[in-house]
Amino acid sequence: EDRQDECWRKIQDLERQLQKLGTERFEEVKRRIEENDREEKRKVEYQQFLDVVSQHKKLLELTVYNCDLAIRAIGIIEELVAEGCSAIKARYDKTNQELADLRLLVHQEYLGVFRRLYKTLGQLVYKKEKKLEEIDRNIRTTHIQLEFCIETFDPNAKKHSDSKKDLYKQRANIEEELQMLKDKMATALELFRPTEEALIQAGIEFVHPIEEVEEGNLQRRSKMVEYRAHMSKQEELKIAAEREEIKRAKQLMIAQGPRTPGKSGNRQIEYGQ
Repeated sequence: EDRQDECWRKIQDLERQLQKLGTERFEEVKRRIEENDREEKRKVEYQQFLDVVSQHKKLLELTVYNCDLAIRAIGIIEELVAEGCSAIKARYDKTNQELADLRLLVHQEYLGVFRRLYKTLGQLVYKKEKKLEEIDRNIRTTHIQLEFCIETFDPNAKKHSDSKKDLYKQRANIEEELQMLKDKMATALELFRPTEEALIQAGIEFVHPIEEVEEGNLQRRSKMVEYRAHMSKQEELKIAAEREEIKRAKQLMIAQGPRTPGKSGNRQIEYGQ
């Protein structure tokens, strides 16, 4: 009986151990199942992560490829734009140079036109000024003649007075024309100034029309002085020749002896003339 009780106690202990082991086994199985579930879940999540990373990697690689492609395209476009800009700049420089040459040619042609215009106006001004001087001399001469006629009660005083008035009218007209010519010269000179600056900037040497006009006036005055000097010399020679002729005539009369008073008086009067 004691042994039986002992056996029962052992059996009960073994049952309790077996129950405990069963519980532990159940817990272990449950834990392992949970661990397997977690592992599977981790594997799934990891696989999903790998898929996402792979997809993202592909997208990044595609982005890098697109960037490289964009960089190459930009480089090609930059070269194309640079070549286009170079071609445009070359064309612009060439066109600008052609325009500069054309402008310079136009300035040179305008210089010739301005020179002819300015010299013509200068000649007209010179002639008008000389005409004024001549009219002033005529006015002085007419004034003297008028005063002489008034003092001597000459009936030609009215004619000289009218002539003086006409001369003053002519002088006023000449002065008006002279001022108009000078205004035209000033306007032409003002319009020529850009051409003058362009020619000087281009290094083209030229004689300014103003200097040519002044030189022309000086030459004309010099010729007039020479002509007057020549005429004065011719007049002096003419006077000397007449004096010499009178002297020879007197000597011839002395050599021929006395004649009748009428003839001698007439001859003296003739020589006096």
